[in-house]
Amino acid sequence: MAIYQLENSIQKYAWGSPTALPLLLGMENPTGEPWAELWMGAHPKAPSLAVDPATGSREPLDRLIALDPAGMLGAPTASRFGGSLPFLLKILSASKPLSIQAHPSKLKAEHGFKREEFKGIPIDAPERNYKDPNHKPETVVALTEFEGLCGFRPIDEIVDNVKTLASDQLERLADRMESNPGKLELSVFFYSLISMESHSKTELLRIARDRSEAIVAAEPPSSPVWRTFSWVLKLMDSHPGDVGALAPLVLNLFRLEPGQALNLQTGEAHAYMCGTAVEIMANSDNVLRGGLTSKYMDVPEFISALNFDTVSVQAMEAGAPTDGFRPYRCDIPDYAISKAAIDGELKTSRRAPGPEILLCTEGALRIVGADGSSASLSRGSSVFVTADEGEYSLSGDGTVFRAGVPA
Repeated sequence: MAIYQLENSIQKYAWGSPTALPLLLGMENPTGEPWAELWMGAHPKAPSLAVDPATGSREPLDRLIALDPAGMLGAPTASRFGGSLPFLLKILSASKPLSIQAHPSKLKAEHGFKREEFKGIPIDAPERNYKDPNHKPETVVALTEFEGLCGFRPIDEIVDNVKTLASDQLERLADRMESNPGKLELSVFFYSLISMESHSKTELLRIARDRSEAIVAAEPPSSPVWRTFSWVLKLMDSHPGDVGALAPLVLNLFRLEPGQALNLQTGEAHAYMCGTAVEIMANSDNVLRGGLTSKYMDVPEFISALNFDTVSVQAMEAGAPTDGFRPYRCDIPDYAISKAAIDGELKTSRRAPGPEILLCTEGALRIVGADGSSASLSRGSSVFVTADEGEYSLSGDGTVFRAGVPA
């Protein structure tokens, strides 16, 4: 059918970098606003504009898909996902920490969305938890060094961190976890921490700052303890009075090098701290927040979405090349993501009949369809390839990410 050039919207959130996305996109930002995310896809909040290669006309991608779901998405994808593009691709750039958040499971999102629709809460109301009835697993691939929090630490690590802090308030709860290590006591501890009353919270943060400063001064910067408590201090500085600054004691710290990736499941507490990355997720904007934010927080709803699994976070490398692209293992039915470094020409000889978004992050490339139609891909630009387009080739010198749907 077509290869559509995409014109994408920029989301300007307070935590975004004023320089990273403008530099990547080759655009000016004269006002110095924080550019946080570039959205590529068909989410109704900010659908990409698809440029018709024959006429130059522009139409929102979600509208084009609605006119011909089988042609744009392929009959299997259209049938599985109700005629909608099931994924959203982003470039995310954080110069400040994002909120501690979690994304709901599919069932929880469906129930929450129906409940808030029944209550008549406007879809754009700040107190709205569920913007759509979809889950939101996501995969992030670092373009620069990328740091964040993800998933609960093993309980013995949490207990050690809390006792190192030497706060009587937390130590009593830590003793309970140590005696009964499991999800129940972990959930009691975490809820007690983030829902703490103002007076108790102020005293706890005072103790935490004093103790963290002493630890950071005494520990070598290469040690995990130094890294944990230095992040506590950074979060205290960026979010004064927010007990979410203690999250590094409880959640795993991770650092991705460029090209490394991490999968984040629904029900997993996380927060991105700094860096630029490509991010793919199920086509949803559902975010439940629990700290490090001035936005609306529904703490009981946030807690109810968490799985309280304790995990050890491992960075993921791209796999062996398939059809010229190196895939990242996501194990999600809504999306797949892979990457190719091209120097010359790459032909897709075994392309699955599904929708794709191609995003260039380095260099300059040209895509040519089986019928001879073509489009250019410069740094930061993207195209949508329809399911019925068939094979295509990429030529030039650059790096391209391919977002699609598993066969």
